[in-house]
Amino acid sequence: MNQFAIIIPAYKPDQKCLNTVEKIINEGFERIIVVDDGSGKEHAHIFISLEEHKEVTVLRHADNQGKGRALKTAFQYILTNKFPFDAVITADADGQHLASDMVKLSKKMQETPDKVVLGARDFSKKDIPFRSRFGNRFTRLLFRLSTGTVLTDTQTGLRGIPVKYLPQLLEVNGERFEYEMNVLAALRKNEIEVTEVTIETVYIDDNKSSHFNPLRDSFHIYKIFIFYGLSGGASFALDIGLYWIFIQLLRDPAPELFIIIATIAARILSSLFNYYINRNKVFKQGSRKSLVRYFALAAFIMLTSAGSVHLLYAEWLGRGEVILKVLVDTILFIFGFVAQRAWVFRKE
Repeated sequence: MNQFAIIIPAYKPDQKCLNTVEKIINEGFERIIVVDDGSGKEHAHIFISLEEHKEVTVLRHADNQGKGRALKTAFQYILTNKFPFDAVITADADGQHLASDMVKLSKKMQETPDKVVLGARDFSKKDIPFRSRFGNRFTRLLFRLSTGTVLTDTQTGLRGIPVKYLPQLLEVNGERFEYEMNVLAALRKNEIEVTEVTIETVYIDDNKSSHFNPLRDSFHIYKIFIFYGLSGGASFALDIGLYWIFIQLLRDPAPELFIIIATIAARILSSLFNYYINRNKVFKQGSRKSLVRYFALAAFIMLTSAGSVHLLYAEWLGRGEVILKVLVDTILFIFGFVAQRAWVFRKE
C-alpha cells in the first residue's frame, strides 16, 4: 500500500479517530497524513497518540479553517515534499469510513489509475437517517442539474485521487464543506473521469459527531442555485420597475404605443442585467457567443411559455390560466438554469 497516502482532516476528534487510524495501519497502509484543523488544547492528546505511530504524520492549523483548507494543506504538503505516491485517499475522522473500504478504493485505483474513485454509500437502506437520505437525494439532483454529472453519492468524503491531479484541485475554490462539492464540479470541467465503488454506509449516533453546519455549509454548497434564483428575482423586480418608469415617461408622447414600447424597453434592459449577473456572478464563465445564446434561449423560453399555457388552457382545461402560467414557468426556470449552465455560459 506504499503508493497510497491516506489523508484525514480532523477537527476535535475523539477515540473513533484513533481506532480508525489503527485499523488503517493494520490493513497495510504505510503513510497516513492527519490534519489537526485547529482542534485546541483539549484534543491535543489525540494527535499526540496518533504521532506515536511511525506511519502517521500530523499537520496542524493554529485555528479552525475548514475541511477544504485542511485537505489543501495535505495536498500541498505532498507536492512540496515530492513524495512518490501514486494517489491519495481522503477519509473522515469520525469512524464512518472503514479501512476495508479504503482497501477497496485502492484496488479500484490500481485498475483505473487515471480516474478519480469515489466511495458511494447505499442510501436505500432503512437505517439511514432521514436528513442524510433526503440531503443526498436533493444534492444529487441539484448537482446533476448544475453539472450534467450523474453520481450516486455527491457528499462522500472517501475519495481516491491520483496525485497528478492535486495541483488542479489546489486551485478549486472553497475552504469548508463546499470544497468537496466544488471538486466534483471541477473534475467535470477539467475532463477528469470519475468512477464509483460501493462502500459500507456507517452512521454513528445518527451522525451527531458531524461538524456540518446546516445553514452556513448548505449555503456554500447550494449557493450557485441561490444566486441564480436571486438573479432571476432581481431581474423581475427591475423589469417591473423599469416598466412603470417608461409608462410614466411615454404615456403622453406616445399614447397609442406606450405600453408596447415600455414592455420591450424594460424587458431588454432587465435581460441585459440578468445576463451580466449570471455570467459574472452565478456561472462565472462565458464567451463572446454567450450574449447571442442568452437571448436565443430567452426567446425560446418566452415562446414556449406562451404556447404551452395557451395550449393547456384552450385545448384541455379552459380555466386556471394563472396557475398554469406559474407551473409552466417554474419548469422553464429549472430548464433555463440547465441550459445556461450547459450551453449559454459553457466553458469553451
